Amino acid sequence: MRGAFIVLEGVDGAGKSTLLGRLLARVEAERPGRVVRTAEPTRGPIGSEIRRRAVEGPPMAPREELELFLADRREHVAGVITPALARGDVVLQDRYYLSTAAYQAARPALGLTPQDVVALHAWAPRPDLVVLLDLPVERGLARVAGRGRGDAFEERALQEAVRANFLRLAAGDPTFVVLDATAGQDALEAAAWSRVGPLVARLAPA
Repeated sequence: MRGAFIVLEGVDGAGKSTLLGRLLARVEAERPGRVVRTAEPTRGPIGSEIRRRAVEGPPMAPREELELFLADRREHVAGVITPALARGDVVLQDRYYLSTAAYQAARPALGLTPQDVVALHAWAPRPDLVVLLDLPVERGLARVAGRGRGDAFEERALQEAVRANFLRLAAGDPTFVVLDATAGQDALEAAAWSRVGPLVARLAPA
């Protein structure tokens, strides 16, 4: 039986890692040893290069960046996600192709809509649930202010476009649950678990 595939998305600083850690503890209590925590870009060779270039440069052209994300994701799906789901495990993931769609479509030079980027992932497993943490951009930027970002105006404009793209992707899609990321951590955990818990409960016994 296929496991459960749960993805957390949101703008920078939305609190995905914190919420994912809390959900991990709850899923682990329900299915000990049967939960996989993962993230994209990965820590593999391609994902590590994406991370390095984002910090050290040189800047990547939009098409080059998109191709690297696609290559990293293909390796991740084949090596981690698909085997875990085939075992009946729960996969909790920080960012997936929806982040690629939201961010790449925010770069006008690429000339793609979020739906165009999603369409490039017809081969990829679809999440059972996408938890979108929606946060005003100024709050997110304040949370990540110490990360050494570049031009503040350009970063704000990018994140505003990314937030809008996430909300467009979520509109009318029952796979998404959109949560107000300004809420307290306990409230966010409870709201997310109200959707995650039933998915876990439906799985075959661990």
